[in-house]
Amino acid sequence: MTLQTATDLLVGGITLGGIYALLAFTLSMTLATTHVLNVAHGTLMVLGAALATLLVRFVGLPLPLAVLVLAATFALAGVLFDAVLVRPILHKPPETILISSIVVTFGLALALETLLGFYWARFVHPEPAFSLSVPLPHLQLGGIVISTQRLIILAYAALAIGLFQLFLARTPVGKAARALAQDYEGALVVGINPAAVSRVIYTLAILFTAISGGFYVLTVPLDPYQGVWLTLVALIVVVIGGVGRLLGALLGGVLLGLVQVLTGFFAGSRWAPIVFLLVLFVVLVARPQTALEHRR
Repeated sequence: MTLQTATDLLVGGITLGGIYALLAFTLSMTLATTHVLNVAHGTLMVLGAALATLLVRFVGLPLPLAVLVLAATFALAGVLFDAVLVRPILHKPPETILISSIVVTFGLALALETLLGFYWARFVHPEPAFSLSVPLPHLQLGGIVISTQRLIILAYAALAIGLFQLFLARTPVGKAARALAQDYEGALVVGINPAAVSRVIYTLAILFTAISGGFYVLTVPLDPYQGVWLTLVALIVVVIGGVGRLLGALLGGVLLGLVQVLTGFFAGSRWAPIVFLLVLFVVLVARPQTALEHRR
């Protein structure tokens, strides 16, 4: 293996890991604060990738403007998701919320995947696949060439994770979300309104998830039917890092990103799902309490 190849694998793994970490952390924060497990979380990322592909490749918008359109569209989608699917069940017991949300959002995921595949093939392109390419020169450091597109993705993931950290640490809503994640009943006793918190959390979670889809397809193409798999990837990261743990999500995401690129390089990309499940099995055997730990 040459130094160039090793660098490509390392940068590619960290890049994917940053996206996986963001996907997992937004999923785990919504789960920790509302007890809603959004199985359609990965599908929303695919929808973001589809809209980004439509705007950039077929409409001709520059990527920064497409990101702004994505942000506005999915911020509204986050508000609607909270109002229609989350708010009506928040008053129920946590176990009921969890089971109801799994059933409803799994059905939503399947419906969105089917509609996206059908209407994309009918109105946009016969092959429903989403990918982007930004024509930028590569960065050269000494004799090593680094993809500028991957650096852009890495910068986005770092910025988004940093903003989430500031949001949780410095804002009243962020502190309320942390309180709900740590002790839901205790947070209710001191007067925290879970409905108000969930509105903000779901808006941010869906917004950043959709934008992540637009950046993800700069290096890895997606099709309409990979949403549930991406949700499973996010859940594996959550199991590795713990529910509501930003640092744990980051470490778990980078681990899976490196596993994916190394598996693809040495054995072929079709083996990546199997290796992911093996990683999950090893983590559950070695640290079965990890997935139950909340952010401290």
